[in-house]
Amino acid sequence: MSKRKNPPKAKNTKITANQVTDPQKKPGPQPLKIFISTAPFLIGLYYEWMSALACIFLLGYLVYCYRITGKIRINVNLLLIAAAVLPVAYGLSAFWAVDSGMALFGMVKYLPLPVFVLAADQVENEERKALLDYVPLSGAVMTVTSGVLSMIPSMNTFFTVNGRLAGFFQYPNTFALYLLVGIIILMTNGKWEKKKIIVLLILAGGIILSGSRTGFVLFAVTVVCFCFLLSDRRIRLRLAGILVLLIAVAGIYVTVTGDTSTVGRFLTTSFSSSTFLGRILYFKDALPVILSHPFGLGYLGYYYTQGAFQTGVYSVVNVHNELLQMLLDVGWIPTVIFVCAFIQGICRGNLQSRMTALVIAVHSMFDFNLQFLSLFFVLLASLQPEKRKVPQKEFNFRGKYVEKSAGIIICCVSLYFGTASGLYYLKAYSAAVSLYPGYTNAWVQLLTQEDAVEGMEGTADRILVMNPNNPLANDAKARAAYSRGNFGSMIEYKHQALEYYRYNLQEYLDYFNMLYVGYQLYLENGDPDSAAVCAQEMKAIPEMLDTVKAQTDPLAYEIADKPQLELPSEYVQILENI
Repeated sequence: MSKRKNPPKAKNTKITANQVTDPQKKPGPQPLKIFISTAPFLIGLYYEWMSALACIFLLGYLVYCYRITGKIRINVNLLLIAAAVLPVAYGLSAFWAVDSGMALFGMVKYLPLPVFVLAADQVENEERKALLDYVPLSGAVMTVTSGVLSMIPSMNTFFTVNGRLAGFFQYPNTFALYLLVGIIILMTNGKWEKKKIIVLLILAGGIILSGSRTGFVLFAVTVVCFCFLLSDRRIRLRLAGILVLLIAVAGIYVTVTGDTSTVGRFLTTSFSSSTFLGRILYFKDALPVILSHPFGLGYLGYYYTQGAFQTGVYSVVNVHNELLQMLLDVGWIPTVIFVCAFIQGICRGNLQSRMTALVIAVHSMFDFNLQFLSLFFVLLASLQPEKRKVPQKEFNFRGKYVEKSAGIIICCVSLYFGTASGLYYLKAYSAAVSLYPGYTNAWVQLLTQEDAVEGMEGTADRILVMNPNNPLANDAKARAAYSRGNFGSMIEYKHQALEYYRYNLQEYLDYFNMLYVGYQLYLENGDPDSAAVCAQEMKAIPEMLDTVKAQTDPLAYEIADKPQLELPSEYVQILENI
């Protein structure tokens, strides 16, 4: 009798992620298309906490792609490298930044850029050019919605700036640029239909209502370019007709109302306007700083230090030129890499992507559009190569914990700094500095709320640890020393503050008043030597003002805010009597 053979033992197999995914199923572009077109409604993702939310959403999209395909495609190209270098450079700048505490917020703000490039890389070739398809409709909806809501008195200030429609960006010039991008996409997509004409009219009307001179000039140039580039004669005539119609309507409005500050503002475009000359002054002042700081000043470093090198009266957060801003923030290396990636993207793109990227770049030479991260995403999407070149590097995350850990770390960093930023913009300043003690802007707000000398001085000390040249903190230290009768320390701190308040006449007068009180007190107490020190400092104030006047650029007298650096007559009289 033959022995029965035992059946073979079943192998202990483990089902992996790749085995449960459908190889035919691919992640679609729809989530990214919706993301790109709705992000502008969140104030364009201008604030750091909004960038953190965007980063978390994009990480979620990558997880979604991984769950479908079992892998994340990473196409290592110059655009991905440029996008990744930016947040890394902002993070590293904390070691030499003007403000070490705020430098890390720059890293968080731009952290979504490489994640976005990775997310866009998951989209298949045939769907990549459709990522911006919803932008024209988004711009039209924003124009109509903000235009209607701006008529409500309680909401007018949110959607308008000096009577100019600003959309959900709360900034008319960037709003106009976003509408212009929508027009470019509309004119290069599909057939010409009645619905497209309606959307085009709404977008063009929004540009007029924004009062953006640069936006309108670029719109006119774009129409002229398309009249040469498009083959359909009927489309060219319609575009030219729309441009002429808008100019005529604006001209009639200005003639009837006499108002050139809103709808007809572009009719006053000239190279001698205060706005244009002001920007030229910003650029001239920034160039020497760029040359002397090859690694940049860090996030908001330009804003904190502009008082020390400006040659006119202005106070701006950004230099109104994104190329110069990048050089000011992170220096030459990341900027050169990004410019190379931009040029490569232009060379490899189609008509739509080239026009979109060029218009954003030209407009950003006179404004801070890329501070609105939603516009930066549009630029990156237009610079993406239409077709991927093989071979490309694909990484399967199965069993690779390094990549997963990187995603978790990015998510946690975004949550941490995003929460601190959110608390700041909710005006919960104490909670913000409790969560992140290096939050200089929150400490500054707390400083302005301090009444007691001890509390004011303690807060100022915290600020000076992160930003030794902060003028408000140095001014607070001067006031604290003055309240204690320590005029030596008051003079020292006030000098440091005045280095960044060079065009603030009130600060000089405040310093003069403190010195005059000290001068009188020392004389009353029989201390002529100390009184002489105060008198000498008082007499030095006109010399300080003369030095600033000598360093003032002639353009400073051509813009709206002109320097006021003359001591009032009563102060001159006091000096004559000392």
